[in-house]
Amino acid sequence: MSETSYSTLGFSDRSLEAALDAIADAGFSGVEILGQAPHLDEPPQGNALKEFRGRLEDRGFSSWTVHAPAKRNVPGAPDEDWRQESVKTLQRFVRFSGALGSRGLIVHPVPNPIFVSDTQIGPLPTLMQDAVRRSLDELVPIAAEVGTCILLENLPYHCDYPLLSMRQLRPLVDEYPAEHVALILDTGHAWTIGNDPVAEIHFAGSRLQGTHLQDVDAVRPNDDHWVPTHGGLDWDAIRAALAEVGYAANWTFEAVQGRQGESPDELARMTRRVATIWGR
Repeated sequence: MSETSYSTLGFSDRSLEAALDAIADAGFSGVEILGQAPHLDEPPQGNALKEFRGRLEDRGFSSWTVHAPAKRNVPGAPDEDWRQESVKTLQRFVRFSGALGSRGLIVHPVPNPIFVSDTQIGPLPTLMQDAVRRSLDELVPIAAEVGTCILLENLPYHCDYPLLSMRQLRPLVDEYPAEHVALILDTGHAWTIGNDPVAEIHFAGSRLQGTHLQDVDAVRPNDDHWVPTHGGLDWDAIRAALAEVGYAANWTFEAVQGRQGESPDELARMTRRVATIWGR
């Protein structure tokens, strides 16, 4: 069953517990948990894990996803020491995702260029593609063991890196079992680098198992993370495309900024109203 979900990224001004309260108060049935400070920089284990799941259920959440730490924690790190360190972190979050009963673990496949010394070095694309495959070869058996899915996200970087779009990511995930490797579309990321979210949805097709629904400026998009319908994206076409590919996973919203200086709580309530209008 598809659930409406809201990312705790929208509440980076407060603790995880306070963010969960605000998302529940806004009326969402699901939540996406940010796996880094100020929220969950280390996954809980043992009794702490059971208590954490109980706190999700006590707030009325019926589904959840986990966003793995981003920044330098990517499977496509071009340096081998960097890649191995990232895999160690991602392994912990894959296990946490499965133990928590998460619908999936969102992972950024390649690094933000700010973490790489030269974005135009010739071998980088090949190094990154090879690194992602080696990392997935290590991570997928763990995902299978714990029963979770790794969701690779399209990214908004203006550079020649590989695996930024669904056109590039779909052939990669087709190499792995569908129940353990799939795709998540960020609508604003797509438009920021000149890709139509509708086309991206169709490229992803049946392997699309997650969304980050956010709006951006139509002419000068900058990964704006506005409430859907507050920017320039064609939401009627996006929703139609999701229906056309039979999308049935969480409708996760990732609103972070307001166009008029709205507070995080106001943004969550505004987003919930949009979802209600859409019949979600």
